[in-house]
Amino acid sequence: MKAIIFVYGCLICTIFLSCSNRDFITDDSGLMYKFVVENKNERQPQPGEIMEVAMYYTNEKDSILYDTREFGKTFRMKVKNPTLNGGTIDDGILLMHKGDSAIFKVDAIRFFTETKQEEVPSFIKPGEKLTFYIKIYNIYTVQEYMEMKRKQSFQNEEEEMQALQSYLKLANITIKPLPSGLYYIEKVKGKGKAPSENSWVSIHYLGTFINGEPFDNTYERNQPFEFQIGQNQVIPGLEEGIKLMKEGGEAILIIPSKLAYGDQQYKMIPPFSTLIFEVQLIKVK
Repeated sequence: MKAIIFVYGCLICTIFLSCSNRDFITDDSGLMYKFVVENKNERQPQPGEIMEVAMYYTNEKDSILYDTREFGKTFRMKVKNPTLNGGTIDDGILLMHKGDSAIFKVDAIRFFTETKQEEVPSFIKPGEKLTFYIKIYNIYTVQEYMEMKRKQSFQNEEEEMQALQSYLKLANITIKPLPSGLYYIEKVKGKGKAPSENSWVSIHYLGTFINGEPFDNTYERNQPFEFQIGQNQVIPGLEEGIKLMKEGGEAILIIPSKLAYGDQQYKMIPPFSTLIFEVQLIKVK
């Protein structure tokens, strides 16, 4: 295993050149960056737009903490606003252009507290930096992205179901759907109150398509979502799944389009889209 990791690490450094601090530019905010490929005449990402990227980042021991290539060759993500003090990976991305490859070094604690807005892992030490390796393949406005998704969307429910079955097989998911068609996978059993009709619930969720591409993330906004059971305020599949949970519980809901938006386009979600929600039930009122 160590040999495999060593070879993989060598391949990474071959692609992105040397990972030493030599040749890095350091701006006033402390952001360190180095372009491997730079296309200054190409389009730059703007806040709110969608990027198609390959990206991974490592800690100072060169351990890979996250790699978008696990989800396929490219990964789509929304471009964030620059930060007030600069120096984050979000600020670094705004320096890039379509077709660029670059390496960034950012403060690890700021990445987890500001960019990801989550608790800093115990293995991260003060002053430690994370190294990001990013290539931008394409950039889309929201309108361009929606048009592309419309052209790529399934034409009917039969195509959607075929894709869903392929996903379940690849993900090694063997549970049977509930009578409604919802797939409910409990990850953490809650110990608090269960929702009842007309309860108000507060949840966090990550919503993705079956190809792993995210379409919404309350964790990223650091803002739980609240709704009232029984008032048709959310899609049927999400409400059905939440009603099976208790406070403190976590679950994965695989929701076919017939329990979501069906044959209708909804914002960035094309017709006949199976949606996956990784949900945490925070509070029942």
